[in-house]
Amino acid sequence: MTEPTDASVTNGNAQAASPPTLAIDATGLMFWPPGKGLAGIPRVESFLVNAALADPDPCVEAVAFRSSEGKFRPLAPYELDHVAVGPISPHQVKQWPGRRAALSQAFEAVRQRPWDKRETDRHLARTVTNGRKGVAYQATRLLIRAYRLYQRARIRLGAEPHAPGRGTEAEPGLVLISHHILTQQDRSAVSSTAGTLAFLCHDLIPTLRPDLIGTGIGETRFGSYLEQLVRSGAPAFCASDEVGATLTDHMRKAGIAAPVVYRFPMPSILHETASLMGATSRIETGEPFVIYCSTIEVRKNHILLARIWQQALEEGVKLPRLVCAGRWGWMIEPLRAYLKDHPALLNSVTFTGLVSDEELIQYYRSATFGVFPSHIEGWGYGASECLDFGIPVIVSTAPSLIEASGGLMPAIDPNDQAGWYAAIRKMAEDHDWRSSLTERIARQHRPTPASASWAAIKAGLRESAARRLQSNSRKSV
Repeated sequence: MTEPTDASVTNGNAQAASPPTLAIDATGLMFWPPGKGLAGIPRVESFLVNAALADPDPCVEAVAFRSSEGKFRPLAPYELDHVAVGPISPHQVKQWPGRRAALSQAFEAVRQRPWDKRETDRHLARTVTNGRKGVAYQATRLLIRAYRLYQRARIRLGAEPHAPGRGTEAEPGLVLISHHILTQQDRSAVSSTAGTLAFLCHDLIPTLRPDLIGTGIGETRFGSYLEQLVRSGAPAFCASDEVGATLTDHMRKAGIAAPVVYRFPMPSILHETASLMGATSRIETGEPFVIYCSTIEVRKNHILLARIWQQALEEGVKLPRLVCAGRWGWMIEPLRAYLKDHPALLNSVTFTGLVSDEELIQYYRSATFGVFPSHIEGWGYGASECLDFGIPVIVSTAPSLIEASGGLMPAIDPNDQAGWYAAIRKMAEDHDWRSSLTERIARQHRPTPASASWAAIKAGLRESAARRLQSNSRKSV
C-alpha cells in the first residue's frame, strides 16, 4: 500500500493559493428513497454526504454529477432535502429563489447549453418546482423543452449564435465519487473532463469473483473503470487494509503504477444512531435467536446456513432461530429452491426483508450471537456491527471479515459446513465460551465515531489535493 506523504509539504505557490474545494458525490444516493433503511455501501455514502453537509468548512461541499454537462455541480435545494438526514451547515443551504427566478435561471441554462438532452430538462423542471412532482412539474418540463427546441431552431436559422456551455459555478477541486459513478454506464464521469477525482474502493469483487455477482454492464466494466481512475492519478480510500493491498496488487499485475491509498476507519454508524436514541443497552428476549444482517445474494452464502439449520432439524438438535435481516438480491435461485424443498425450515429461519435502522438496532440488542459466512467481502458491516453492540459473531475466513472483527472472533472457511455447524452449536450451547467472547469484545473493541472516519477522509482528500497542486506547480515551472 502506498504511504501518503505529509500534506503540509507544498511549495510556495501552493501555499499562497486558496485551498481547493473538496466535494463528496451524492449521485448514488439520488437513486435510493429518502429515509429508507440503508445498508452497506449506501449507508457509507449517506454518512459521507451528510458529514460534508454538516461540515462548517466552506471548502467542503456535496455535489451530484450532471451527465448532460459531464460535470459535478452543487446540490439543488430539492436534492439537499432528498439526501440530508441531519443538520446542514448554513453555508451549504441553498435557498430556493422562487418559481419565477428559478424559471429565469432555467431559461438561461438552456440558452447556454441548447443541445442538452431531456434529462437536463427534467432536472431544470425539478429545480423550478423545488422538487415537487405533479401537474406543475410536468407543465414546467414541457415549457423548458419547448424553449430549448425554439433556441435550437433560432441557431439553425442563424438568428441566434450558438453559445457553448459555460458553467456559472466553479467546479470542485477534488471529488470523491460515489459507487454509482464507478459501476454504472455513464463513462463520462470518469473521463478527464469531469474534474479531479478520488474514489472509495469498497472491494474488487466484480473483478476477483465475477461468478458471485450479476452480469450487468457496470459489473463487466468495473475493472477497466478502476484502472482508468488509477492511471489518471486518482487516490483510493479504503476501509480495510486488505482491500488496499488487493487494489495495489491488481494494478501491479495490470502494469499500472500503484495508486495512493488512504486507509480510513469504518464508522460505527448504526451504533452512533442507537447512542443518540439511548438504545444501546442489552434487551433480553424470551426466544434466543441468531442474527445475520446482509443483502440476500449468492456471495453472502445464506444457503450454507439453510443447510446447517436443516441438518439440525434432521438430527433433532435445537438451534436458536436464525433471523436473516436484509433485502432479497440477486443470484438466489438455489436458495429459493432449497427453501421450497425444505418447507419446515421456515419454522426456524426468518427472512425479514428490508428493515429500518430502529428495527435493526432492536435485533442487535437482543440477538444471542451473529453469523457472517460470506465468501468474499470488502469489509462486512454486519460483523463489525455485532461487535459494536457487544455480541459475538462467527465470521468466514475472508480476510476483510477477520479485519472487520478485529481478529477477535472465530473464523471458519465459508465452504466448511461441518466446521460451521460445530461452531454454531458450540456458540448456542456453551454459555461459558460465548461469555468469554463477549468479555473479549468489551475489553478490546470500541465503536468508531463517525467524526473520526470523516476526519481521516477529509485529511486524505486535503493531502491528495495538495499533492496534485504541488505536481501541477512543478510542471508549470
